[in-house]
Amino acid sequence: ESALRFGTPLLIQDAETYDPVMNPVLNKELRRVAGRVIIEVGHQEIDLSPAFFMMMTTRNPAVEFTPDLCSRVNLVNFTITRSSLQSQCLNQVLRAERPDVDKKRSDLLKLQGEFRLKLRRLEKDLLAALNEAKGSLLDDDVIIAKMEKLKTEAAEVGEKVQQTDTVMREIEATSQTFQPLAQQCAGIYFTLQQLHTVHFLYRYSLQFF
Repeated sequence: ESALRFGTPLLIQDAETYDPVMNPVLNKELRRVAGRVIIEVGHQEIDLSPAFFMMMTTRNPAVEFTPDLCSRVNLVNFTITRSSLQSQCLNQVLRAERPDVDKKRSDLLKLQGEFRLKLRRLEKDLLAALNEAKGSLLDDDVIIAKMEKLKTEAAEVGEKVQQTDTVMREIEATSQTFQPLAQQCAGIYFTLQQLHTVHFLYRYSLQFF
């Protein structure tokens, strides 16, 4: 109640067994009364603070939430998988062994994102130009000139994207030489994770690893 009223964060653990009394919060069943935002939890009406937010967590990596719950929340999966850990280990190895390759890859990824963003902007500009056209497109010299300019810019950006893709493939080929090491590192981590079956004190965090 105090979290809802005063806007303090609310953390609910073991989300797979959450109390149904929280359904009005998940459903955002709000009412506005004389400038107040009211939510009914249980049989009590509470003034809802705009700063309120709620987090639900679970320690069970195999839990499956119902579609009903998934449709009402934003899911964030922090489960460590072998492939994601291999990717992180590969990044760390590249940063240590080949900082030049790591920097070049980071720069290219940024460039690719910028190029694709520019392509989407050009597509929107083209659609906007077509919507502004009045009468026949062939008779509108301004629209034709604008479309030709957009076409030229799109071709230039598309060519740059292809060039960066080619360089990225070369960089990825270099990175693959360190892939066996990344696989072994991930294997060591998951081996450490199984040591708790030998003794409950053998528990290691990802940060320790």
